[in-house]
Amino acid sequence: MNRRRLLQGLGHTAAVAAFAPSVLSPRVAEAHAPTHAPSYGELVPGRPERAGMSSERIEDVFARIERRVKDGLFPGAVALIARQGRIVGHRAFGTRVRGEDEPVTLDTLFDLLSITKVLATATSALILVQDGVLRLNDRVADFVPDFAANGKHAIRVRDMLRYAAGLPMDVPFQDDPDCEHVWRSMAKAPLEYVPGTQVLYSDLTYRLLGRVIEAAAGVDLDTFAKERIWGPLGMSDTTFNPSAALIPRTAATGYSEIRGRMVRGEVQDEQDYVLGGIVGCDGVFSTAIDMAVFCQMILNGGRYGGVRILSRQSAAAMVSDQTPEVTAAETDVSPLANLLSTPKGYGWELETRRFSSGGMRLSKGSYGKAGGTGTFMWIDRRRELFGILLTNHGLPNPFDEIGWNGMLDAVGNAEFFDGIVQAVIDE
Repeated sequence: MNRRRLLQGLGHTAAVAAFAPSVLSPRVAEAHAPTHAPSYGELVPGRPERAGMSSERIEDVFARIERRVKDGLFPGAVALIARQGRIVGHRAFGTRVRGEDEPVTLDTLFDLLSITKVLATATSALILVQDGVLRLNDRVADFVPDFAANGKHAIRVRDMLRYAAGLPMDVPFQDDPDCEHVWRSMAKAPLEYVPGTQVLYSDLTYRLLGRVIEAAAGVDLDTFAKERIWGPLGMSDTTFNPSAALIPRTAATGYSEIRGRMVRGEVQDEQDYVLGGIVGCDGVFSTAIDMAVFCQMILNGGRYGGVRILSRQSAAAMVSDQTPEVTAAETDVSPLANLLSTPKGYGWELETRRFSSGGMRLSKGSYGKAGGTGTFMWIDRRRELFGILLTNHGLPNPFDEIGWNGMLDAVGNAEFFDGIVQAVIDE
């Protein structure tokens, strides 16, 4: 299973009742919380109608996910819908391991893969910028000296954040047992295009950006994110490399021929696994409820409850178009091209009209992130609405354009996000 092939193709179901107190994050208010959602307040459970949404339409959204699981398109899922500070739906479906009688529960952890780029890496980078430890215009080579090779000495941190650093999508070194040699080789990778002239979604870029963050912070990315993002937000189930105690709650993503076993509680990407599982592009595991807290923090402008993670300016910059070099009109020509080449924020994907993984009904200015294992989150800021769909579909095999399209069709992410927008009834 090899995501480096991606560019080659370019040109028993269990529905669990929502709001079980045992799985609510410490940062999510209990069911007896006030019926209003105060500005910057914590998320509260609520009936859809109190948030201007239709219960019947939300049930239809969930029924469609359940049908896909019953049809065997993927083993299991958790879906969460929130609007105006209220969680209006939170359901679990299917099984954690394909073919096993082990039901998904609301507190199941999923391998988020590329959602790591937002949940950990880009947010950590902006926190370091706020701290004055890192600057957007700092040269990457000042933190990763090998990066200066092959004419890359002038590339800036900002270009990495916005997927415009000139690097290829990835380079494979997974057969090399010397991890430090792998890191040096990745840093020395030659440019694929002139930096700042186009967008190319790149695991290599974000893997190396993680190294920049670690060099600036003096700790690994997992430690930094727990101390400055996930811990303050009460996201206690969000982590790289889940502990042994968390494995029983973790969904398996599939069988690895290289490892010779079912992948469960380990990042599915083979290169990231060889590098230890803590990298800037992939590796974070989380639950839907933890991710909901993060989404609400971003929607609130960087603050959740009494905790500020990002300044309002940083939060706005993350989800704004940082890539004026490209336009959606020219690049939104297929699902794969949308992922790779359309306008981007800092880590985030931005709403487009045709092939967005968030469907076709989100408001202009919406933003989200897809993970290659079949995980998605999108935020519609105009509607104060977000949805999270986590599945254990696993990486497409082979991971090429046909495989990517097949995964999207199986998971039905566009149908999910279109459905939750259609459930809004107060506009």
